[in-house]
Amino acid sequence: MGGVRSIGQVAYSKPLARCGMEELAARQRAIQPRGGVVFARNADGEQKTAARELVLDLFTPERWPGRLHMLTMPGLQWRFERKLLATREAGWMRRRAPQQGTYFTACENDRAIFFASVSQMPGLQTPHSELKQIRPFPFAEMGVKTRYSSFFFANMDDLISHDGWSDGWDAVWLDYTGPLTVERLILIRQFYHRYVSSTLIVTSLKARFSQHTVRAIAKAGGHSQWLRQYLDGEVLHDLEYFDTSPMAQFAVRKRSEIQKETTR
Repeated sequence: MGGVRSIGQVAYSKPLARCGMEELAARQRAIQPRGGVVFARNADGEQKTAARELVLDLFTPERWPGRLHMLTMPGLQWRFERKLLATREAGWMRRRAPQQGTYFTACENDRAIFFASVSQMPGLQTPHSELKQIRPFPFAEMGVKTRYSSFFFANMDDLISHDGWSDGWDAVWLDYTGPLTVERLILIRQFYHRYVSSTLIVTSLKARFSQHTVRAIAKAGGHSQWLRQYLDGEVLHDLEYFDTSPMAQFAVRKRSEIQKETTR
C-alpha cells in the first residue's frame, strides 16, 4: 500500500479543471518556475512603460465612453488592467462591480505565472469579492473569474482560434513576448475580423523570425508594411522600442468604427 499523500500531491495528480480553490492554492507551492517567470519579474523599462501609456490613452473615458470589454495578456501584477480601471472606474477598489462596464478577459500559458497572477486579479480585493471557476472550454486547462475579469490558463493562439465566442471583444491587446510568424499573423487577422469590434493592439518581439517570416517581411517592404497588409483600418500608432529585447507595437482601429464617429 502506498503512503498517505498530502493535499498538494493529490492536487498535482488531477487535471486543473477538477481542482477546488484550496487544491489550486496547495498546488501553487509545488510549481517549478520557468524562464517566463524571470522575464515577467523584470522591472518595466521606460520605453515599455511609454508603450503601455499609448495603449492606456486609447481607452480613457473621454476617448472611449461607455462599455469596454477587452482581451489582454496580463503580467504578474496586472499593471495595465489596474491602471485602466483607475482611469475608467474611479474608486473601483471600493466597489463590488464595475460601474462603467469595464471588464477584462485574460490569458496566460505559463503555469507558475498563471497561479501567481490569480491572486492579483482585479476584483479579488474589492468588497464582497468572489472567485469562481469558468465552465470548461476546449482550448483551456482551466479558467477563473471575478466581477471584473476572467482568466484562462491557456495558449493565446488557441484562445483566438476558438470558433465559438458569442460576443467577442471591443478591444484586444495581444502582448506577446515572442515574435510574430506568418501563421500567427493569419490567425490574428481572422480573429480581428470575426471577434474584435473596434481596436486591436499587437506587441511582439522584433527578432528571432523564421526564414519564412523573414522572406514575407522583406517582400512586404518592412515589418510595419507586413502588418498593414494583414490588419486593415486606421493605424493608431506604430512604433519600435527596446525592453531587454527589440519590440514592435502596432495599434489599428476598424474602419467601421471610424465611420461611426464621423456620422455622430
